[in-house]
Amino acid sequence: MKGHILPGLVMLAIFLLPIIVPSPYIIGVMCFIAIYGALALGKAVLMENSGIFSVAHPAWFGIGAYVTAIATIRGVPPLVSIGVAALCVACLAYIMGAPLLRLKEYYLANATFCLLIIMEIVIGNMGSLTGGHEGLMGIPPLTIGPIKFEGDRDFYFLSWGLCIGSLWFFHNLMNTRAGRALRTFMYSEVASKSMGINVSQYKLRIFVITSVMASLTGSILAFWLRFIEPAMFGIPLMIELLTMVIVGGGGILYGPILGAFTIMWLREVIQAYLARLLPVMTAEVDAVFFGIIVILTLIFMPGGIAGWVEQLMHAGRRVGERLTRP
Repeated sequence: MKGHILPGLVMLAIFLLPIIVPSPYIIGVMCFIAIYGALALGKAVLMENSGIFSVAHPAWFGIGAYVTAIATIRGVPPLVSIGVAALCVACLAYIMGAPLLRLKEYYLANATFCLLIIMEIVIGNMGSLTGGHEGLMGIPPLTIGPIKFEGDRDFYFLSWGLCIGSLWFFHNLMNTRAGRALRTFMYSEVASKSMGINVSQYKLRIFVITSVMASLTGSILAFWLRFIEPAMFGIPLMIELLTMVIVGGGGILYGPILGAFTIMWLREVIQAYLARLLPVMTAEVDAVFFGIIVILTLIFMPGGIAGWVEQLMHAGRRVGERLTRP
């Protein structure tokens, strides 16, 4: 029961935030945190819990957003568009993952990096369908029956619902037989195969599942912004997700969400205040500081923020046991 108090308080704070602090700016940033946090969570499950070093996550994110937007513009109901996008991404991830996941480590990273570049180029050059590099505008609002989602507050609850739901789903998944198998072959595929685990099958399954999750977050982003462009799903997003996973601590499931929270608010602070102190520096100044933060995190906090939080909680439990011990 005690272990559920802190998560419950966090969820209560998330729910009450737009009521207590009705600032459109804060609500907007928190929406981005929820969307990128859910996206980084799927990436961390692949990298830190399954040993699959894929960098194609922004590609599935972008394909989900574009398929949803194009289908909705052409008159398909929003919920059906989201389902169609998820199905398309699942099929593509299965078709591409079957041969790609035969590769390992840097070879897999290079192959999925090429997939990301191809996706960005293809979308940018299909101007008649995707709007090209100028972007796709005029996306209809998200409606579910009589409910119409408009404004940041509506999407705040929707995006955080998706983020918390993704965390709950992966938490349960990693505690099943499949999750234990994923952790096993992350350390030794030879040992896993000797125990009868079908490594290739499990790898492909988690690859498809995380890709579908990325598609869902892309659909939410498309309906919220009602404008998308290829640059939103390219290499900068890949680097940003890696930063969130490293800083937050990808070995613990809630770590990437902490990483998204930290990175997004640090970016806001840097862009708001540092530009006044260093006006000659370009808008990419935050990349310099994020690089420094990643290096410092790897040196002094290899488990990320979540690892540090877990250490504090463990120390607190030990102190509490000593104080209550007769």
